[in-house]
Amino acid sequence: MPRWTLLLFGLLLLVACEDGSSPATEDPASYHDPGRGPFEEVATEDLVGRCGLDPDILASIDASINYPYAIVRYGLLCHEHYPDDAEAGPEVMSENFSVTKTMAGAVFGRAVKLSAELEYPLRDTDRMDSWVDDITFNPDARVAHVLGMVAHNENLEFGSREFSYDTYGNIQINKLSEVIEAVIAQDPEEFEGVQTSAEFADRFFFEPLGMDHSEWSGYYFAFGWISTLRDMARLGLLLVHDGVYDNQAILSEDWVYKMTHPSFEDANTGYGYLTWLGASNFYKVPGGYPYYLFEPFGECEPPALWPEYPHGLSDSPDCGYRGVYPCEQNFDVGVFSANGGVGNIILGHPALDLVLVAKDAEGGLFISGLWDLIRPALVEHDPVYQGDMEAFCRDYAAGAYAPDLIPLP
Repeated sequence: MPRWTLLLFGLLLLVACEDGSSPATEDPASYHDPGRGPFEEVATEDLVGRCGLDPDILASIDASINYPYAIVRYGLLCHEHYPDDAEAGPEVMSENFSVTKTMAGAVFGRAVKLSAELEYPLRDTDRMDSWVDDITFNPDARVAHVLGMVAHNENLEFGSREFSYDTYGNIQINKLSEVIEAVIAQDPEEFEGVQTSAEFADRFFFEPLGMDHSEWSGYYFAFGWISTLRDMARLGLLLVHDGVYDNQAILSEDWVYKMTHPSFEDANTGYGYLTWLGASNFYKVPGGYPYYLFEPFGECEPPALWPEYPHGLSDSPDCGYRGVYPCEQNFDVGVFSANGGVGNIILGHPALDLVLVAKDAEGGLFISGLWDLIRPALVEHDPVYQGDMEAFCRDYAAGAYAPDLIPLP
Protein backbone atom coordinates (compact mmCIF):
# COMPACT_ATOMS: atom_id res chain seq x y z
CA MET A 1 0.00 0.00 0.00
CA PRO A 2 1.48 3.44 -0.90
CA ARG A 3 2.76 5.52 1.99
CA TRP A 4 0.42 8.42 1.28
CA THR A 5 -2.53 6.04 1.66
CA LEU A 6 -1.26 4.89 5.03
CA LEU A 7 -0.73 8.47 6.14
CA LEU A 8 -4.21 9.49 5.06
CA PHE A 9 -5.69 6.48 6.82
CA GLY A 10 -3.74 7.42 9.95
CA LEU A 11 -5.15 10.92 9.87
CA LEU A 12 -8.71 9.65 9.43
CA LEU A 13 -8.23 7.21 12.29
CA LEU A 14 -6.91 10.03 14.42
CA VAL A 15 -9.94 12.18 13.72
CA ALA A 16 -12.28 9.29 14.38
CA CYS A 17 -10.81 8.46 17.78
CA GLU A 18 -12.70 10.18 20.57
CA ASP A 19 -10.46 12.75 22.26
CA GLY A 20 -7.66 11.50 20.02
CA SER A 21 -6.45 14.78 18.56
CA SER A 22 -3.02 16.15 19.29
CA PRO A 23 -2.95 18.11 22.57
CA ALA A 24 -0.38 20.52 21.12
CA THR A 25 -2.18 22.12 18.21
CA GLU A 26 -5.57 22.42 16.58
CA ASP A 27 -4.01 21.21 13.34
CA PRO A 28 -2.40 17.79 13.99
CA ALA A 29 -1.47 17.51 10.31
CA SER A 30 1.23 20.20 10.49
CA TYR A 31 4.86 20.30 11.53
CA HIS A 32 5.66 22.36 14.59
CA ASP A 33 9.18 23.31 15.65
CA PRO A 34 11.00 26.27 17.24
CA GLY A 35 12.49 27.46 13.96
CA ARG A 36 15.73 29.35 14.54
CA GLY A 37 14.52 30.71 17.86
CA PRO A 38 14.43 29.09 21.29
CA PHE A 39 12.22 26.14 22.11
CA GLU A 40 8.81 26.91 23.55
CA GLU A 41 8.98 25.44 27.05
CA VAL A 42 5.83 23.88 28.49
CA ALA A 43 4.91 24.66 32.08
CA THR A 44 4.48 21.73 34.45
CA GLU A 45 0.79 22.45 34.91
CA ASP A 46 0.28 22.25 31.12
CA LEU A 47 2.11 18.97 30.52
CA VAL A 48 -1.00 16.81 30.30
CA GLY A 49 -2.93 19.16 28.05
CA ARG A 50 -0.13 20.18 25.69
CA CYS A 51 2.22 17.19 25.72
CA GLY A 52 0.17 14.25 26.95
CA LEU A 53 2.69 13.61 29.74
CA ASP A 54 2.15 13.01 33.44
CA PRO A 55 4.16 15.49 35.56
CA ASP A 56 4.19 13.33 38.69
CA ILE A 57 5.62 10.33 36.86
CA LEU A 58 8.24 12.57 35.24
CA ALA A 59 9.20 13.96 38.65
CA SER A 60 9.75 10.44 39.94
CA ILE A 61 11.92 9.66 36.91
CA ASP A 62 14.02 12.76 37.53
CA ALA A 63 14.61 11.69 41.11
CA SER A 64 15.86 8.28 39.98
CA ILE A 65 18.52 9.26 37.41
CA ASN A 66 21.67 11.36 37.35
CA TYR A 67 22.02 12.33 33.69
CA PRO A 68 20.51 15.08 31.51
CA TYR A 69 17.60 14.22 29.25
CA ALA A 70 14.82 16.05 27.43
CA ILE A 71 11.45 15.25 25.91
CA VAL A 72 10.25 17.12 22.82
CA ARG A 73 6.72 16.39 21.66
CA TYR A 74 4.75 18.24 19.00
CA GLY A 75 7.84 20.44 18.57
CA LEU A 76 7.58 21.71 22.16
CA LEU A 77 10.19 21.35 24.89
CA CYS A 78 7.87 19.42 27.17
CA HIS A 79 10.32 18.34 29.84
CA GLU A 80 14.00 18.71 30.60
CA HIS A 81 16.07 17.38 33.46
CA TYR A 82 19.61 18.23 34.53
CA PRO A 83 21.30 16.76 37.61
CA ASP A 84 22.32 19.08 40.39
CA ASP A 85 25.74 19.48 38.84
CA ALA A 86 27.55 22.68 37.88
CA GLU A 87 28.74 20.94 34.69
CA ALA A 88 25.19 20.23 33.48
CA GLY A 89 22.71 22.73 32.07
CA PRO A 90 20.93 23.93 28.93
CA GLU A 91 23.93 25.96 27.72
CA VAL A 92 26.58 23.31 28.37
CA MET A 93 28.12 21.79 25.24
CA SER A 94 29.81 18.39 25.25
CA GLU A 95 30.94 15.65 22.89
CA ASN A 96 28.19 13.49 21.41
CA PHE A 97 30.52 10.74 20.18
CA SER A 98 28.86 8.45 17.60
CA VAL A 99 25.63 10.46 17.60
CA THR A 100 27.79 12.47 15.20
CA LYS A 101 27.31 9.75 12.57
CA THR A 102 23.59 10.43 12.19
CA MET A 103 24.12 14.19 12.27
CA ALA A 104 26.80 13.85 9.59
CA GLY A 105 24.46 11.68 7.53
CA ALA A 106 21.91 14.49 7.63
CA VAL A 107 24.56 17.05 6.63
CA PHE A 108 25.48 14.78 3.73
CA GLY A 109 21.82 14.67 2.75
CA ARG A 110 21.82 18.45 2.74
CA ALA A 111 24.68 18.37 0.22
CA VAL A 112 22.65 15.93 -1.89
CA LYS A 113 19.70 18.32 -1.89
CA LEU A 114 21.70 21.48 -2.63
CA SER A 115 23.63 19.80 -5.45
CA ALA A 116 20.47 18.91 -7.39
CA GLU A 117 20.85 21.84 -9.81
CA LEU A 118 24.61 21.55 -10.26
CA GLU A 119 26.25 20.03 -13.32
CA TYR A 120 27.08 16.89 -11.35
CA PRO A 121 24.39 16.31 -8.71
CA LEU A 122 25.33 14.04 -5.83
CA ARG A 123 23.35 10.80 -5.55
CA ASP A 124 23.57 7.82 -3.23
CA THR A 125 23.95 5.54 -6.25
CA ASP A 126 27.16 7.29 -7.38
CA ARG A 127 30.41 5.39 -7.27
CA MET A 128 32.60 6.74 -4.48
CA ASP A 129 35.62 6.85 -6.79
CA SER A 130 33.74 9.23 -9.08
CA TRP A 131 33.98 11.83 -6.30
CA VAL A 132 37.16 11.05 -4.36
CA ASP A 133 40.54 9.40 -4.81
CA ASP A 134 42.48 6.98 -2.62
CA ILE A 135 39.65 4.55 -1.97
CA THR A 136 40.88 1.93 0.51
CA PHE A 137 37.71 -0.16 0.41
CA ASN A 138 35.95 -1.87 -2.50
CA PRO A 139 36.54 0.37 -5.55
CA ASP A 140 33.07 -0.52 -6.87
CA ALA A 141 31.37 0.80 -3.74
CA ARG A 142 28.56 3.30 -4.16
CA VAL A 143 27.81 6.12 -1.74
CA ALA A 144 24.94 4.03 -0.32
CA HIS A 145 27.33 1.23 0.58
CA VAL A 146 29.43 3.62 2.64
CA LEU A 147 26.40 5.11 4.39
CA GLY A 148 25.21 1.59 5.25
CA MET A 149 28.72 0.52 6.38
CA VAL A 150 29.12 -2.35 3.92
CA ALA A 151 31.61 -0.79 1.45
CA HIS A 152 34.52 -2.77 2.96
CA ASN A 153 33.19 -6.08 1.58
CA GLU A 154 35.03 -7.70 -1.31
CA ASN A 155 31.67 -8.77 -2.75
CA LEU A 156 28.86 -6.21 -2.73
CA GLU A 157 26.21 -8.55 -4.13
CA PHE A 158 23.08 -9.48 -2.18
CA GLY A 159 23.79 -12.13 0.43
CA SER A 160 27.53 -11.42 0.55
CA ARG A 161 27.53 -8.09 2.35
CA GLU A 162 28.57 -8.10 5.99
CA PHE A 163 27.82 -5.12 8.22
CA SER A 164 30.81 -3.89 10.20
CA TYR A 165 30.39 -0.85 12.41
CA ASP A 166 32.93 1.80 11.43
CA THR A 167 33.48 3.07 14.97
CA TYR A 168 36.20 5.63 14.21
CA GLY A 169 35.23 6.29 10.61
CA ASN A 170 38.62 5.52 9.12
CA ILE A 171 37.46 2.34 7.34
CA GLN A 172 35.00 4.10 5.05
CA ILE A 173 32.66 6.82 6.34
CA ASN A 174 35.22 9.63 6.85
CA LYS A 175 35.69 9.71 3.07
CA LEU A 176 32.20 11.21 2.85
CA SER A 177 33.58 14.54 4.05
CA GLU A 178 35.75 14.66 0.92
CA VAL A 179 32.66 13.99 -1.20
CA ILE A 180 30.95 17.05 0.30
CA GLU A 181 34.02 19.15 -0.46
CA ALA A 182 34.05 17.87 -4.05
CA VAL A 183 30.42 18.98 -4.39
CA ILE A 184 31.29 22.43 -3.04
CA ALA A 185 34.22 22.79 -5.44
CA GLN A 186 31.88 22.53 -8.44
CA ASP A 187 30.37 25.96 -7.83
CA PRO A 188 32.38 28.35 -5.66
CA GLU A 189 29.82 31.13 -6.25
CA GLU A 190 26.88 29.01 -5.05
CA PHE A 191 28.85 28.08 -1.93
CA GLU A 192 30.59 31.44 -1.47
CA GLY A 193 32.91 31.48 1.52
CA VAL A 194 32.46 27.73 2.06
CA GLN A 195 35.24 25.28 1.24
CA THR A 196 35.25 22.60 3.93
CA SER A 197 32.64 20.19 5.25
CA ALA A 198 32.71 22.01 8.58
CA GLU A 199 31.96 25.35 6.93
CA PHE A 200 29.22 23.71 4.88
CA ALA A 201 27.61 22.28 8.03
CA ASP A 202 27.77 25.65 9.81
CA ARG A 203 26.20 27.61 6.95
CA PHE A 204 23.72 25.19 5.45
CA PHE A 205 22.74 22.93 8.33
CA PHE A 206 23.37 24.33 11.80
CA GLU A 207 22.27 27.84 10.85
CA PRO A 208 18.83 27.07 9.34
CA LEU A 209 18.05 24.75 12.25
CA GLY A 210 18.99 27.34 14.85
CA MET A 211 21.72 25.05 16.17
CA ASP A 212 23.76 27.89 17.66
CA HIS A 213 25.41 25.67 20.23
CA SER A 214 27.00 23.13 17.91
CA GLU A 215 30.56 22.67 16.67
CA TRP A 216 31.97 20.01 14.33
CA SER A 217 35.27 19.59 12.53
CA GLY A 218 33.54 18.21 9.45
CA TYR A 219 36.28 15.71 8.70
CA TYR A 220 35.41 12.96 11.15
CA PHE A 221 32.01 11.53 10.32
CA ALA A 222 32.25 9.16 13.29
CA PHE A 223 32.58 11.59 16.19
CA GLY A 224 33.44 15.17 17.10
CA TRP A 225 30.05 16.89 17.15
CA ILE A 226 29.93 19.01 20.31
CA SER A 227 26.55 20.42 21.27
CA THR A 228 23.92 21.04 23.89
CA LEU A 229 21.07 18.67 24.62
CA ARG A 230 18.64 21.03 22.89
CA ASP A 231 20.64 21.11 19.65
CA MET A 232 20.51 17.32 19.63
CA ALA A 233 16.73 17.59 19.89
CA ARG A 234 16.61 19.90 16.84
CA LEU A 235 18.25 17.21 14.74
CA GLY A 236 15.75 14.67 16.05
CA LEU A 237 12.85 16.96 15.13
CA LEU A 238 14.18 17.40 11.60
CA LEU A 239 14.17 13.64 11.07
CA VAL A 240 10.84 12.97 12.77
CA HIS A 241 9.33 15.68 10.56
CA ASP A 242 10.55 14.18 7.27
CA GLY A 243 13.32 16.76 6.72
CA VAL A 244 11.08 19.83 7.16
CA TYR A 245 12.12 22.53 9.61
CA ASP A 246 10.88 26.11 9.97
CA ASN A 247 8.63 25.50 6.94
CA GLN A 248 11.65 24.64 4.79
CA ALA A 249 12.61 21.31 3.24
CA ILE A 250 16.11 21.13 4.70
CA LEU A 251 16.40 17.51 3.56
CA SER A 252 14.38 15.66 0.97
CA GLU A 253 11.76 13.32 2.38
CA ASP A 254 13.38 10.56 0.31
CA TRP A 255 16.72 11.08 2.05
CA VAL A 256 15.21 11.02 5.54
CA TYR A 257 13.35 7.86 4.58
CA LYS A 258 16.62 6.18 3.63
CA MET A 259 18.25 7.32 6.86
CA THR A 260 15.42 5.84 8.92
CA HIS A 261 14.83 2.56 7.05
CA PRO A 262 17.17 -0.40 6.47
CA SER A 263 19.82 0.12 3.80
CA PHE A 264 20.83 -3.50 3.23
CA GLU A 265 18.62 -6.06 4.95
CA ASP A 266 21.01 -8.92 4.17
CA ALA A 267 23.70 -7.13 6.22
CA ASN A 268 21.69 -5.53 9.03
CA THR A 269 17.94 -5.00 9.35
CA GLY A 270 18.60 -2.45 12.10
CA TYR A 271 20.69 0.12 10.25
CA GLY A 272 19.85 2.84 7.74
CA TYR A 273 22.07 5.63 6.44
CA LEU A 274 24.28 6.19 9.50
CA THR A 275 21.26 5.71 11.76
CA TRP A 276 20.13 2.86 14.05
CA LEU A 277 16.63 1.49 13.66
CA GLY A 278 14.05 -0.47 15.54
CA ALA A 279 14.25 -4.07 14.29
CA SER A 280 12.67 -7.42 15.15
CA ASN A 281 15.11 -9.95 13.72
CA PHE A 282 18.50 -10.45 12.03
CA TYR A 283 20.17 -7.22 13.17
CA LYS A 284 23.51 -6.28 14.64
CA VAL A 285 24.36 -3.74 17.32
CA PRO A 286 27.45 -1.55 17.85
CA GLY A 287 30.27 -2.18 20.27
CA GLY A 288 32.12 -4.95 18.47
CA TYR A 289 29.43 -7.60 19.03
CA PRO A 290 29.83 -9.71 15.85
CA TYR A 291 26.66 -11.83 15.90
CA TYR A 292 23.14 -11.26 14.66
CA LEU A 293 20.28 -10.95 17.12
CA PHE A 294 17.00 -12.71 16.43
CA GLU A 295 14.35 -11.18 18.67
CA PRO A 296 12.77 -7.72 18.88
CA PHE A 297 15.22 -5.28 20.38
CA GLY A 298 12.49 -3.50 22.32
CA GLU A 299 9.18 -4.74 23.63
CA CYS A 300 7.23 -1.60 22.74
CA GLU A 301 8.46 -0.06 19.50
CA PRO A 302 7.54 -0.54 15.84
CA PRO A 303 10.35 -1.77 13.56
CA ALA A 304 11.42 0.19 10.49
CA LEU A 305 10.25 -1.63 7.35
CA TRP A 306 10.05 -0.71 3.68
CA PRO A 307 6.59 -0.97 2.11
CA GLU A 308 7.94 -2.75 -0.98
CA TYR A 309 10.89 -4.97 -1.88
CA PRO A 310 13.42 -4.84 -3.40
CA HIS A 311 14.42 -1.22 -2.92
CA GLY A 312 17.45 0.84 -3.92
CA LEU A 313 20.67 -1.14 -3.96
CA SER A 314 19.44 -3.58 -1.32
CA ASP A 315 18.06 -6.30 -3.67
CA SER A 316 16.35 -7.88 -0.67
CA PRO A 317 13.13 -9.69 -1.64
CA ASP A 318 11.63 -9.05 1.81
CA CYS A 319 12.34 -7.40 5.18
CA GLY A 320 15.04 -9.93 6.06
CA TYR A 321 13.23 -11.46 9.05
CA ARG A 322 13.34 -14.92 7.48
CA GLY A 323 9.70 -15.69 8.19
CA VAL A 324 10.03 -15.30 11.97
CA TYR A 325 8.17 -11.99 11.99
CA PRO A 326 5.86 -10.52 9.33
CA CYS A 327 7.09 -7.92 6.89
CA GLU A 328 3.74 -6.13 6.75
CA GLN A 329 2.80 -2.98 8.64
CA ASN A 330 -0.29 -0.82 9.01
CA PHE A 331 1.63 2.39 9.56
CA ASP A 332 5.12 3.16 8.31
CA VAL A 333 6.38 4.51 11.63
CA GLY A 334 9.51 2.60 12.64
CA VAL A 335 11.57 4.14 15.42
CA PHE A 336 15.14 5.29 14.88
CA SER A 337 18.05 6.51 16.96
CA ALA A 338 21.45 8.12 16.89
CA ASN A 339 23.67 6.49 19.50
CA GLY A 340 26.96 7.59 20.96
CA GLY A 341 29.38 6.41 23.61
CA VAL A 342 28.77 6.98 27.34
CA GLY A 343 25.03 7.10 26.83
CA ASN A 344 24.39 9.86 24.30
CA ILE A 345 21.23 9.35 22.25
CA ILE A 346 18.65 10.94 19.99
CA LEU A 347 15.53 8.78 19.72
CA GLY A 348 12.72 9.42 17.23
CA HIS A 349 9.14 8.09 17.38
CA PRO A 350 7.32 9.47 14.31
CA ALA A 351 3.99 7.88 15.27
CA LEU A 352 3.96 9.95 18.46
CA ASP A 353 5.66 13.11 17.12
CA LEU A 354 8.18 12.44 19.87
CA VAL A 355 11.91 13.07 20.26
CA LEU A 356 13.87 11.90 23.29
CA VAL A 357 17.46 12.97 23.91
CA ALA A 358 19.97 12.18 26.64
CA LYS A 359 23.61 12.83 27.45
CA ASP A 360 26.11 10.87 29.49
CA ALA A 361 23.71 8.14 30.61
CA GLU A 362 26.22 5.71 32.07
CA GLY A 363 25.69 2.16 30.92
CA GLY A 364 24.09 3.32 27.69
CA LEU A 365 20.50 3.47 26.53
CA PHE A 366 20.61 2.47 22.86
CA ILE A 367 17.23 2.41 21.13
CA SER A 368 14.94 1.26 23.96
CA GLY A 369 16.30 2.40 27.30
CA LEU A 370 15.12 6.01 27.36
CA TRP A 371 11.77 5.09 25.80
CA ASP A 372 11.21 2.41 28.44
CA LEU A 373 11.96 5.01 31.12
CA ILE A 374 9.55 7.74 30.06
CA ARG A 375 6.83 5.62 28.43
CA PRO A 376 4.66 5.33 31.59
CA ALA A 377 4.33 9.13 31.67
CA LEU A 378 3.02 9.11 28.11
CA VAL A 379 0.76 6.06 28.22
CA GLU A 380 -0.89 7.33 31.42
CA HIS A 381 -2.65 10.04 29.40
CA ASP A 382 -2.84 8.40 26.00
CA PRO A 383 -6.30 9.27 24.59
CA VAL A 384 -7.02 5.66 23.59
CA TYR A 385 -5.18 3.42 26.07
CA GLN A 386 -5.16 5.64 29.20
CA GLY A 387 -2.58 3.79 31.25
CA ASP A 388 -3.09 0.33 29.75
CA MET A 389 0.57 -0.37 29.00
CA GLU A 390 0.05 -3.92 27.76
CA ALA A 391 -2.55 -2.94 25.17
CA PHE A 392 -0.62 0.15 24.12
CA CYS A 393 2.60 -1.79 23.53
CA ARG A 394 0.81 -4.62 21.75
CA ASP A 395 -0.66 -2.28 19.15
CA TYR A 396 2.13 0.27 19.00
CA ALA A 397 4.88 -2.31 18.49
CA ALA A 398 2.83 -3.93 15.73
CA GLY A 399 2.69 -0.61 13.86
CA ALA A 400 -1.08 -0.53 14.30
CA TYR A 401 -1.28 2.67 16.37
CA ALA A 402 0.00 6.01 15.12
CA PRO A 403 -2.04 8.78 16.79
CA ASP A 404 0.31 11.64 15.90
CA LEU A 405 1.63 10.63 12.52
CA ILE A 406 2.04 13.75 10.40
CA PRO A 407 0.91 13.33 6.79
CA LEU A 408 3.46 14.48 4.27
CA PRO A 409 2.74 17.95 2.83
